[in-house]
Amino acid sequence: MYIGILSHYFLSMTQLISPEKLSHRNKVLIVSPSGAIEPAYIDDVCLVLKNWGLFPEVMPYAKNRLGRFCGTMEERLSDLQQAMDDPEAKAILCSRGGYGIAHLLDKLDFSGIKKYPKWLIGYSDITALHAAFFKNGLMSLHAPMAKHLVQDMDSIASYYLKEMLFGAPVHYEVAPNRLNRAGKVSGKLMGGNLTVACNLLGTPYLEIPEGTILFVEDIAEKPYQIDRMMWHLKLAGVFDRISGLVVGRFTEYQEDPLMYSSVYESIRDLVSDYDFPLCFDFPVGHVVGNYPLVHGAETVFEVTQFKASLDQHRKGAFF
Repeated sequence: MYIGILSHYFLSMTQLISPEKLSHRNKVLIVSPSGAIEPAYIDDVCLVLKNWGLFPEVMPYAKNRLGRFCGTMEERLSDLQQAMDDPEAKAILCSRGGYGIAHLLDKLDFSGIKKYPKWLIGYSDITALHAAFFKNGLMSLHAPMAKHLVQDMDSIASYYLKEMLFGAPVHYEVAPNRLNRAGKVSGKLMGGNLTVACNLLGTPYLEIPEGTILFVEDIAEKPYQIDRMMWHLKLAGVFDRISGLVVGRFTEYQEDPLMYSSVYESIRDLVSDYDFPLCFDFPVGHVVGNYPLVHGAETVFEVTQFKASLDQHRKGAFF
């Protein structure tokens, strides 16, 4: 018990490793550690990255397909581990999410990427990798992947990702929501897909330190399933530890008239006993406007009657 408390304290008080900002001609490795993807998206995202002035390289098994996966566990692990160990690459772009990261977590070696830090980019099932990176003291980028960058290359989220990779600070302001709760806090930002995060609770791969600003999103989950997972977080003590809650976009679902209230209203009721700032409908999730966030970075989160804002500022080449 005391070891667990100390580990939470250590993570909350120490600065995580931040990879350097990218420069033109830096190498970006493309991996598919979870689900299979249409190879054309990988070919096209290489063109996008080249247009950004970067040098993309596709890992050997990234275009493979084995059922719902891009290859065997051994092939997916080989690509991801080699990418993490590469001393020249500056970023790893996950081609897509899907399902499959859970197969790899207990086999990954983080010594190489700690020696040669690089940005991990992705969301959805990649939430599990973000959690593992955080546990190992590394920041990462919760951000759009190949299909989004190809189909919506001119979207604001794609623009923000490019700017962030080249060193721009993060500053977002979004419209108020009637369910928001005012306040201003600072802390390390972490989170991602709600389903994936809940499945990691109780494992060695998810740490939620005291003072964390938590963000959540999900896709195609029914309202009662979202409610159940949020209650899971509450019963696990997560809301006792966090300093702020950012509720992102929940997509591809219909409100359930048999529930007590809407999805957002049920979340607001669930956390009514806490006093941390709270915002709803933040543009993060399975949407075109999936704003990139630095997972693990020190963040200022403020909610007022006029707006909700997130700030993550660099100090030189680091956050």
